[in-house]
Amino acid sequence: MTDIPLLTLSEIQQRVVGWWLGNYYGSIGYVGKRLGKKGVREFLELGARQVAATFKRLDLTEPLDVAVAIATNEKNMFGSEIEVVESDGCVGINRERCAILEGAKAFSRLGASLVAKEHCRTCSEVHWKFAFREMGMSLDTELSENGCRMRIRKL
Repeated sequence: MTDIPLLTLSEIQQRVVGWWLGNYYGSIGYVGKRLGKKGVREFLELGARQVAATFKRLDLTEPLDVAVAIATNEKNMFGSEIEVVESDGCVGINRERCAILEGAKAFSRLGASLVAKEHCRTCSEVHWKFAFREMGMSLDTELSENGCRMRIRKL
């Protein structure tokens, strides 16, 4: 019998990031080949609506509750360095080190067509902006070299 190694938390998180990126962009690539840019946009909007519906079913309807849920997942599942802050009537999600962005950069270095900055735009300006709008919230994002700062407000 062959021993199966036990992975560290960091190794597990790296594999989850790779799995997530592969599934997400593999699906987008397939939709794009079959349905074009309009199909990709519809696919992304559908995903955002499903996320918003899930948050609503979990009774996560306030910006702080949603931000904490997002940060909890990204910290624990992906290994991001992330914090949630409240100020000036909004809630901020500050990604000092976004593990998904790191994964996108790694895929790019391996020759994948994935461009990290394009990933950030898709993440914030498409996915999260649509999801927050569905929940009656607005989103502003500032990108940085290693992550971003999102500001969420109730409409």
